[in-house]
Amino acid sequence: MSSASKDLTPLVRPQSIAVVGATPPGGPKLGSWALGNLLKHNVPAELFLVNPRYDTLADRPCYADLGSLPEPPDLVLVLVPAAAAIDVLRQAESIGARAAILFSGGFGEGDRAGSPLDLELQAFLADTSMAVCGPNTNGVINCVDRIPAGFPPYAMADELPVGTLGVVSQSGALVSSLVQHLLANGLGLTVGFAVGNGIDLKVSDYVRYLAGDERTKQIVVYIEGLDDAGRFFDAADEAAGAGKPVIVLKGGRSPEGADAVRGHIGALVGDYDAFAARCHRHGILIAHDLTELAALPMAQGHWGKRVGVLSSSGAVAGILADSARGNGFAVPPLEETAHSALAECMTLGEPRNPLDLTGQSVVDHKLLPAALDAMGDDPGLDFLAHGMLIGPEVIIDKQIDALVAQAGRGTPIAVFSAPGWHAVDYPGLLEAGIPVFGSADLLFQCLASWQSRTPQPPSAEERQAWLEESLDDLLADIMAPACAPAEYADDRPAAVKLLCEGLDHKTDLGLVELNVRPDDVAEVADRLDARGRDLGLAGTTVVVQPMADPGVELIVGTRVDPEAGPCVVAGPGGLLAELVDDVAIAPAPLSLADAHALLDATKAGALLDGYRGETSRDRDAAVDVLVRLGHMAARHRVEAEINPLIVHTSGVTAVDVLIGGR
Repeated sequence: MSSASKDLTPLVRPQSIAVVGATPPGGPKLGSWALGNLLKHNVPAELFLVNPRYDTLADRPCYADLGSLPEPPDLVLVLVPAAAAIDVLRQAESIGARAAILFSGGFGEGDRAGSPLDLELQAFLADTSMAVCGPNTNGVINCVDRIPAGFPPYAMADELPVGTLGVVSQSGALVSSLVQHLLANGLGLTVGFAVGNGIDLKVSDYVRYLAGDERTKQIVVYIEGLDDAGRFFDAADEAAGAGKPVIVLKGGRSPEGADAVRGHIGALVGDYDAFAARCHRHGILIAHDLTELAALPMAQGHWGKRVGVLSSSGAVAGILADSARGNGFAVPPLEETAHSALAECMTLGEPRNPLDLTGQSVVDHKLLPAALDAMGDDPGLDFLAHGMLIGPEVIIDKQIDALVAQAGRGTPIAVFSAPGWHAVDYPGLLEAGIPVFGSADLLFQCLASWQSRTPQPPSAEERQAWLEESLDDLLADIMAPACAPAEYADDRPAAVKLLCEGLDHKTDLGLVELNVRPDDVAEVADRLDARGRDLGLAGTTVVVQPMADPGVELIVGTRVDPEAGPCVVAGPGGLLAELVDDVAIAPAPLSLADAHALLDATKAGALLDGYRGETSRDRDAAVDVLVRLGHMAARHRVEAEINPLIVHTSGVTAVDVLIGGR
């Protein structure tokens, strides 16, 4: 049964819970931890304890098995070894349980993937109507309703971290560390889901549930690998449609990181850049580390790009200005009215942006409010970034009062705490919704992420408009004509190539000769044939093409990524393709604007536009090829690589193409 049709309510908000494998609270076993958490937080659900070794536990009756319960539970916690777990799930299904959490590991992790036990569990979960979290999970923690169905450290605290964030993580161990970061930023959870191996319920299912949960305002996700990426992006679109941004940290950016996450969850891991590009298309924010993942939720807003920087330290103001510029923000000069207002109240320093309020602000508590008013009223500024220092409490309190008052006037404000303090260290700022960052770079990175968030998933109408043409149709328009050596009748110099299926580095093997005179084509063809035999190549063919007119060489193509789906790639081609490793990727299909942006994401854009006085080339023709490739990738999931695609002053020529490994 598809997990997409399963109801997660009994998993998150059960009316009754059976703990199979329960052991006395305070002990060293998982059954002890799970039961202890439920009792500690006085879970508002009927508890049934199951373990044939006990008659009673924690002053409650203990049953021998699920079949002995007085009524079917909504949720079953399976806290037994893997070898016994599937039988427990079968019992749960037979008595009418609606959901289960399978904590046991040993099914599909690492070299256990495809083991008999793993396959048996997969077969059961594919057919059951129960919603099953796991295996290899530490649970589902409903903080709002005090239902800690699991044992991550954050659920063992005296108080559950209640807030408005839904958290979904493929690593149960990571969630408690993330929660500590969130708490420092004054943030808490509605529900925390540890996905585990995700055989039944997957990341997409939990995101979709949170999209429909009225108490959840933002969704924070840690991902290692997705085997249902299309459903994940659909769920993220649902969340965006409900006004709930999705924020993702993905493991596996580097080859080594990808290897680590494959070993952890046994999942296929795709290209990180392709995944990030598709996230951007769907308005999903990407974090690069745990600190940023926990900071992004507090920075939500429309900040603009023009920042007014101020601090009572010139050094801190300078650090903020550097970080602003480094992250794409402008620090413009003050307009005349703001400049004059500051000049009237400052006896030290210069009225400018960035603004050093100097030591005058320490003794003159009216200076910061006046400066905030002046800069807040400046129409040339979109928001203010204030640098907070260490100081006597009376001074810091005055600064907080001034910042809160200015925010109350409608001025967007973000604070950089130079001593590295967090939002919870400034209760007044926290209550006023003013985000606090312990790093100036982190402040502007987070603001830039929100500023660039523009969900643009293709609509149903756009999908219908994708071109029906095939790759052969495109190549017929742009490919340099090719023929057998004996058929070459052109008076232009020729390119002579030995083709072989699956062979894509022909030049490196000496199987391509360029600028061959027409009279020498037959001789060169024989030489390449002999070269192929020396290399032991079979099924070879020699083809001849007229040398293309000069131009800018690109590498363009399509790829079907296991997580990001169909994508288009582009960058400088020919020898530059490997020399500079400068290729950008974007999810298919592409609009005209997308295609231009893809070219401009590499040095290809500058080369086409006539770098350092060179002749500009037919950028529109290159863009047309990219858009057509994007349509066929999206519709037909074709994989191909054209290298080089030569862009002339008018038109393009495809010189070589590799199709799906051929």
